[in-house]
Amino acid sequence: MAIGDNVFKELRDALETAKRHISIIESLMREQPSGIIKISQLTGLPDHKIRYSLRVLEKDGIIIPSKDGAIITPDFVEKKEELLDGIRDILKDMNSLEDEINKSLVGRK
Repeated sequence: MAIGDNVFKELRDALETAKRHISIIESLMREQPSGIIKISQLTGLPDHKIRYSLRVLEKDGIIIPSKDGAIITPDFVEKKEELLDGIRDILKDMNSLEDEINKSLVGRK
């Protein structure tokens, strides 16, 4: 185990979850409607993780269920740039954290 593994475990887990959500969005952008089995075939993700991600994506208004599977909402299609804005904000925060660590713990400027 490397130094800091536990410190950043939650962050790494959240990043993996976000990657999974994005992978499912990408698969639905290519082929929709898609059910759990189809998404699993497209992404290689296990069913239980897809179910969780679909619940989160539905709660966030990114997808809606249909009788044939999940589909991307028209609202998300119009506003998908907002997702990129959120990612950019997170990257800025991560860069600030790196700068702070370099200054205070490592002694770099």
